[in-house]
Amino acid sequence: MLSREEGRAISHEPELVGSEIAKALRARGWQQRLVAARVVARWSEVVGEAVAAHCHPTRLEEDGTLVVSADSTAWATQLAYLQGTLMDRLGVVCGPGVVRGVRVRTNDVKGRGRR
Repeated sequence: MLSREEGRAISHEPELVGSEIAKALRARGWQQRLVAARVVARWSEVVGEAVAAHCHPTRLEEDGTLVVSADSTAWATQLAYLQGTLMDRLGVVCGPGVVRGVRVRTNDVKGRGRR
């Protein structure tokens, strides 16, 4: 059943709460933040507890690139080496196409002064 209110049609049919929340998120431009929060929340499920203790996601860029911060150069190298497996796991756990690439950074303060 439709009624008119201020010149637009309004449906009185019930809507799913999830779809209404999704509409509100899209309307306010918060969809990307929600996706990024989902990746962060499920990070240890994606990489395992051992890796999660040394590497963590810092941001998900608009183009789908996940920026990951590693404790050391060794962890950054290991994560970069396993990037294909990481992308597969991100697709399974967080959804296909959510993350389109991974860029690994290091927090290794000792290695920064060397050239």
